[in-house]
Amino acid sequence: MILGSMTSWQDHSTFEHRVIVEALEKLNELLLNNPAEGRIEMDGDKLYASIMEFDAKPMTELLAEKHEQYIDVHYLIEGEETIGWFSLQEDSAAAKSYDSEQDYALYEPSPEELLIRLKPGMFAVFFPHDIHRPGMGESGRIKKAVIKVHVGLMND
Repeated sequence: MILGSMTSWQDHSTFEHRVIVEALEKLNELLLNNPAEGRIEMDGDKLYASIMEFDAKPMTELLAEKHEQYIDVHYLIEGEETIGWFSLQEDSAAAKSYDSEQDYALYEPSPEELLIRLKPGMFAVFFPHDIHRPGMGESGRIKKAVIKVHVGLMND
């Protein structure tokens, strides 16, 4: 997992994989146009954004998720969001086994889960070994972008 802020990410971008840097650069360009909800193509199924707005939910209502085909770059546009994070362990049992068509498995929260509070302008990058539980909060509306980066791009 990578946690950062768009106000300073360029200072640290030399330490990141070029695909993550490209995703953040495209996100920066996208945000200039105040994008509406929906999917925005960047490079077909290899790299795309989903803009979403929803109400934050209590921790007790959400399961954690994990992806195998995509890396997620979550960027908070408006509101406050708490995202739970824990690393996949050998004994991690899925509450809903992996669905390859939808690219996700669901997990019960772990006692080892760390809670990350995002404020507007912050981003978090979740790799396939990162189990994450987005969308949590006390109350209020969340607007965010999630950039989906196909794992195959990491090897190009």
